Amino acid sequence: MELFMGMPPQKPAYNHSTPSDVHQPQTRICILGGGFGGLYCALALHRYLKRWPQPVQVTLVEPRDRFTFTPLLYELLTDELKPWEIAPSYQRLLGHTSIQLRQATVNTLDLPNRLVKLHQGDTLPYDYLVVAMGSQIRPPAAVGHQGQALPFASLEDVWRLEQRLADLDQAAAAEPVQVVVAGAGPSGVELACKLADRLGTKGQVTILDRRGKILRPYPEPLRQAAAKALRQRGVNLYLEAAIQTVDAATVTYQYQGQTYQQPADLVVWTVGTVPRSWPGLDPLKLSPWGQCLVRPTLQIPQDDRVFVLGDMAAMPTITRDRRPGSSAPMTAQAAYQAAPVVAHNIWALLAHRPLQSFGYVHLGDMLTLGRNNAVVCGFGLCITGRLGAVSRRWAYWLRLPTAHHRWRVLRHWLTSIFITS
Repeated sequence: MELFMGMPPQKPAYNHSTPSDVHQPQTRICILGGGFGGLYCALALHRYLKRWPQPVQVTLVEPRDRFTFTPLLYELLTDELKPWEIAPSYQRLLGHTSIQLRQATVNTLDLPNRLVKLHQGDTLPYDYLVVAMGSQIRPPAAVGHQGQALPFASLEDVWRLEQRLADLDQAAAAEPVQVVVAGAGPSGVELACKLADRLGTKGQVTILDRRGKILRPYPEPLRQAAAKALRQRGVNLYLEAAIQTVDAATVTYQYQGQTYQQPADLVVWTVGTVPRSWPGLDPLKLSPWGQCLVRPTLQIPQDDRVFVLGDMAAMPTITRDRRPGSSAPMTAQAAYQAAPVVAHNIWALLAHRPLQSFGYVHLGDMLTLGRNNAVVCGFGLCITGRLGAVSRRWAYWLRLPTAHHRWRVLRHWLTSIFITS
């Protein structure tokens, strides 16, 4: 997971004169997706347009009823956090705003007619559209994966994993529970550390990854801290191990030219994500990774009133020497940085002001490495251990949505510290 930082959105300067070209009684802004891109864009728009002189309706379309702060999902497995802290309901988050929540799934987009068609059969007209529908688990190549391996990307995934762990605990087998984590990226490493701490001597965690290094794109100090945490917890790590099949009791993989079978009471699949497909009737140009190509302002090339951000967009980056880089990574940090820029640019179109260009700036990385243990790397420094865990928790607390929710969470944390001290 990456360090959440970013500049707060600038306060808009309002022009209270009525624009001469307003031809509709209400401007309709439709935001598809309630993740870090969509929800935070909606909240930023609410701040921008709170005193806007013309009527504006912002509608957030999201099939689920709760936002999930995904970087903190792992803490649920070790009971360090409660579900309500990282998965507040949209109703509670949006209750103090004029944002309308539409709990629905998008079917198609009709860009020429400015319509969003929902699976339920309804149609939403819009004047401005924001598409931030995120990503999904990469389809696995392993035979027999479906139904045998659990994903780990949502609150529902946590509940399914918790239920499976509870079933295994009730079975009370004489041998340790065998857990296989597919993938040695950030999600796989974080999950393996948490599961190892939770199971203790009752379980054995094994990581399988076809690549030659763990956390390949991450800085060396962070990778070393992660490797140390895995060793301390007795996690078996097999690199250059390609999973072939997954069944109810074993994982078959190739390692160093030979085929092996790993006993597995539980398999968790963390091998990457892919952008969700563009739902429009008119196809967009895509990057080699399947992301929509966008302008620096995050508008699509053929329509000034349509924005795409987050995992679905090939968003530009800025290197540390302020030069253009490659596309932004598919992370919550990138979507979080882009959300206020899109909100500003919609306000700028309404107010006839200049638009901002977006450039993702990588500010650091954070990983949880077990209960009350983490590594935080940024600006040339790395903090590990309990101090790293506190720093990571604090950084993420600052990025929780809405001041009201942050206060509820902080009050709960302080109360818990007082009770346990």
